Amino acid sequence: MSWNAAPLPGGTKSVLVPASRLADLKTEIAAFAEREALNSFQRWIVDELYEFAAPESEFGAASILLLAAPHPLYARIRFRHGGRTYACLGLTMPDFTEAERQAEEEYRRLGYHLREAAELPLKRLAVQSGLADYGRNNICYVEGMGSSFCLKAYWTNRPPEDMAWGPVRLAPACEGCGICTRACPTKAIREDRFLIDNQRCLSALNEVATPFPEWLPLSVHHTLYDCLRCQMPCPMNREHAMPAPALIEFDAAETDLLLTDAPPEAYPAPLQAKVAYLGLRRWAEGIARNMRAIMQAQDGETPTA
Repeated sequence: MSWNAAPLPGGTKSVLVPASRLADLKTEIAAFAEREALNSFQRWIVDELYEFAAPESEFGAASILLLAAPHPLYARIRFRHGGRTYACLGLTMPDFTEAERQAEEEYRRLGYHLREAAELPLKRLAVQSGLADYGRNNICYVEGMGSSFCLKAYWTNRPPEDMAWGPVRLAPACEGCGICTRACPTKAIREDRFLIDNQRCLSALNEVATPFPEWLPLSVHHTLYDCLRCQMPCPMNREHAMPAPALIEFDAAETDLLLTDAPPEAYPAPLQAKVAYLGLRRWAEGIARNMRAIMQAQDGETPTA
């Protein structure tokens, strides 16, 4: 694996991918969609969400700078409601600020431009460029980070350098393992195909505001959103997971705000900081429902808002 950018702060890794590789990805993903029986949501991702062409710009995008920034696998959380205390886990978000600043300074010094890119197939770019491997759970793993990282991409006119580009591959550690398959609480990781069943995956169910399906047991609820059951016991995370941050607590007033439809912009500054660190803004519409499910799972009765 050859890195095409200088080392960045905070353990962030980067790779410079030729923009022309998006055409290859479009062809490969279209072929994959023909082979697999996709449901409507998966078809929407393939047909409508992903972008496969560089936008028109004043500088002309020749490459994609892809960053992978590490973060703790999870945070331990306590929140209070109705005189009771509840415990759960939450994801954490990395801070790209310093890595972005340094990358922008370097590129500007060399006479190049950067512009954030949206809706690219980031996991496929990371895997086929050699930055990451796919796990059996369809989650990406980066050497030295495990699955505890986020990806971010930028268009640039910096010419791409020679780099390895390969097919989608499964992490060697997954061969003969099966820990994630057995750990999945909803059996969304299937034995008969690589693509998980997103209609059973708790991560997918936790990210929308619609009612949970009747078949989903209360006992599975353990995170404010997403799910960590397949990642926490994964051998690829044992050595590389960053330490969990100090306990994050929401007092009764903060919990009450999270259980309302108030926009995050209306929260007091301390609550906004917690929300940002835990990535709650991204899935804001489902957080109140998820918190109620956690409360119901832990005290056996339906809590009031």
